[in-house]
Amino acid sequence: MKRFLNLGLILVLALSTNNISAQRQVYPLPLDSTVKLSSNYFYYYLPTTAIKVDVTVTKVREIKGYYADYAERMLGLTNIISNNRTFYRLKDVNIETVVVPDLDMAFAVEPSSQQLKEQSYAKALVNSQKCNDNKSLNSTYSTTATPLPDFFKNYANVSYTETEDAFVETKIINGVVTQVPANRTRLVNKTAEQQVQEAADRISQIRKDRNSLIAGEQEVPYSAEALQLMINQLNQSENDYLDLFRGIVLEDEMHYYFYVIPNKGQYSMPLFNIDQNEGFKLATDASAAAYSLRINPFNMVMLPAKKEDKKSAQGFRVRQPQNVNIDLLHNGETIHQ
Repeated sequence: MKRFLNLGLILVLALSTNNISAQRQVYPLPLDSTVKLSSNYFYYYLPTTAIKVDVTVTKVREIKGYYADYAERMLGLTNIISNNRTFYRLKDVNIETVVVPDLDMAFAVEPSSQQLKEQSYAKALVNSQKCNDNKSLNSTYSTTATPLPDFFKNYANVSYTETEDAFVETKIINGVVTQVPANRTRLVNKTAEQQVQEAADRISQIRKDRNSLIAGEQEVPYSAEALQLMINQLNQSENDYLDLFRGIVLEDEMHYYFYVIPNKGQYSMPLFNIDQNEGFKLATDASAAAYSLRINPFNMVMLPAKKEDKKSAQGFRVRQPQNVNIDLLHNGETIHQ
């Protein structure tokens, strides 16, 4: 199973701090009832990291052939699909990290008069919006279905054949009663045995034709390319008829996209389960999740300690970054680091 894991989970400062160190005030939201903002202010959010998980699941449909019950007797086939069945299996997991606004960490900024004059706050607002674009974190689903092959789908309707009935009509010709031979064509329903025999005969004829081409029994000296094309077409036709006996397997590809956001100090996150009969299911309980993430912090970045007046509302809030490794687990066992 191929996976691409982004090993870095880094939280960065949302705003450029050039020329804005002298901002007037920064207030956390929601505002306290005693705070009254001026007419000139803007908002910004601290960034946080979301983990985007893209799960690809294969839906396998095994479809019994129309003549499966005759496969062994007519063709000696035993490795066939004897019953219709649908099941699911995991194909791929792709994990990447994206930076999104932390809606719980929003702040209002009142620029100083000097910043208003220099329009420094406008530059900061542009930088803020680049990070604060609120990406949709909704789960999405898409599927790519494999259609039933036309030959297999349409062959079920080939149950009629033409037959000619011969009889004698009595006519009066020139005053003389005369019996005239006549016939008419009509459609009759084929029996199951007739349909099976017809398909088996067709397979036998295809094999004879192919062997004749390979043996060079044809009178026309075909080129190697033309000969290979005819053999390929005969092979495809043989497989189409064989599918009527052995059945077919169709695989639909299903994609599930969802996001998880680690909380502070959370180093294990449940992701999803794959049920063989029901397919993909999101998991909320870590103990019941077959697939989960383990977050391993390393190289903790320490910001220098700074004494700060708790009553002061000056200064942009920042977030301390941290690097981590992400492991993908299946039933508690690491399957990719």
